[in-house]
Amino acid sequence: MSESVHGEAATSEQAGAEPVVESRGASVEEAVGTALTQLGITRDEAEIEVLSGGTRRFPGERLSGPEAHVRVYRIDAHAARARALLEELLTRMEVPCRVTVRRGGQSASGGPPPVILDISGDDLGLLIGWRGETLRSLQTALNLMMGEDESGDGRRVVLDVERYRARREDQVRELALRLAARVKRSGERYALDPMHAYERRVVHLTLADDSGVRTESSGREPARRVVIHPTGPAQGGPPEREFGPRRGPSFGRRF
Repeated sequence: MSESVHGEAATSEQAGAEPVVESRGASVEEAVGTALTQLGITRDEAEIEVLSGGTRRFPGERLSGPEAHVRVYRIDAHAARARALLEELLTRMEVPCRVTVRRGGQSASGGPPPVILDISGDDLGLLIGWRGETLRSLQTALNLMMGEDESGDGRRVVLDVERYRARREDQVRELALRLAARVKRSGERYALDPMHAYERRVVHLTLADDSGVRTESSGREPARRVVIHPTGPAQGGPPEREFGPRRGPSFGRRF
């Protein structure tokens, strides 16, 4: 696929491949708008993959970098069915909101990328629940409903509310890096507090390329946790500086 220039889009539609447009712009919203025009579809008919600028709220926020880069697909039957089922569930729950489709990155297993359904609206804390419990339950229910589909598509459906999940993953990633530095400095293994499966996966992936530590999950649900082990002797160094109260996942304990 050729690279698009600022404010323009490049289309790739080979034989047997799904139509896709890559676009750049000053913001994600601008880049998506250009791609939608190129494809001749509306936002509700599109599936968006944010290639750069994905850490900010989508859509509409301007990026701190020079430009946003997106890839836009025409929504497929699997993603359309998932969105329709979720919209029906939310309507029955009497939750006014908007559901849009976003494409996640390649899965760790090499399978198809997940379908991410972004839920936006006002006062949606009810859908998140304590530490995301309600959101995970709703996601599980939707995936079970999608499992009745005989298409064999196999694409997992992930729910996010006002980028809550993305922000939570950023917190866990920051925590993993900070604790890995502590483990290497002290030479002592460290166990985090129990986490949900997707949070443990973030820790494992974040530290996978750090040769100074290794990670493993131990225990049984719901008390399953990640343990970070040093792979060499203590490196020493100054203690970790504190800059006010911590937020996000709690630390856990050393052994």
